[in-house]
Amino acid sequence: MKQGVTRIATAIVGIPLILSSIWFGGWVFYGFISLVALGGVWEMSTMIRKTGWHSSGIWSVILGALLLLRFIVPYWDALLLLGFMVFLLSTIRLGPGPTIERMAGSVLTVVYPVWLFSFFIDIRWEAGLVLGASGAFTLTLMLFCLIWVTDTGAYYTGKSIGKHKFAPSISPNKTWEGTIGGLVAAILAAVAFKLFLLAFLTWTDVFALALLGGFWGQLGDLLESAVKRSADVKDSGSLLPGHGGVMDRFDSLIFTAPMYYLYLVHISGLIGG
Repeated sequence: MKQGVTRIATAIVGIPLILSSIWFGGWVFYGFISLVALGGVWEMSTMIRKTGWHSSGIWSVILGALLLLRFIVPYWDALLLLGFMVFLLSTIRLGPGPTIERMAGSVLTVVYPVWLFSFFIDIRWEAGLVLGASGAFTLTLMLFCLIWVTDTGAYYTGKSIGKHKFAPSISPNKTWEGTIGGLVAAILAAVAFKLFLLAFLTWTDVFALALLGGFWGQLGDLLESAVKRSADVKDSGSLLPGHGGVMDRFDSLIFTAPMYYLYLVHISGLIGG
């Protein structure tokens, strides 16, 4: 009971925060995504250390911040290169030890959360240039909603009729029935967006974006489950009371965002280009 109340309270605070940041865009959205991404870096660093690999939380957060500066700082590539070289040097220890593991763990700590999170900023920014504030808000909101309804559809379908395990060695509770239920929910949500909010989407766009959110997003959740199983933890962190950590809530979203961006820019041509 207490856990349920905590989850609801976190959602009551978190959802309006997400929606308002998407609406305002610009510095507000950039700041929100940056903070969430760096929280994900810290969580990844903690989980990687629990596997026995090395990962420097502080250095990883610093490099993650440098990666996010690409949106606002001139000569960003030179600054990032210098930071990356210092970051690699930080993995060296005098004496014997698996330096290559420390390097690999440290790089993964940064690249996985920050690079993927940064595509949210790309989507909101480039959509704003083409569609204006309202269109950019709705198109970005669609990404979040596709993942949210997929998670909900997969959970309740799997709980009600799920029998055939999807990936029992990684996530024992996931079923093929739940996966299909999540995909159907995403298709319905995408159709609703076209009919009521984004009339310029073609039906090809609708089903392509639904597939990305409804299936590809679930693979992102599966990937994060594999990471947590390797670290022998139930949640990626405790930043979001009742929900676990940042990576627990955003795993499907950050896995889908790059594909969502690539589709909108390079396949449909709706934004950017």
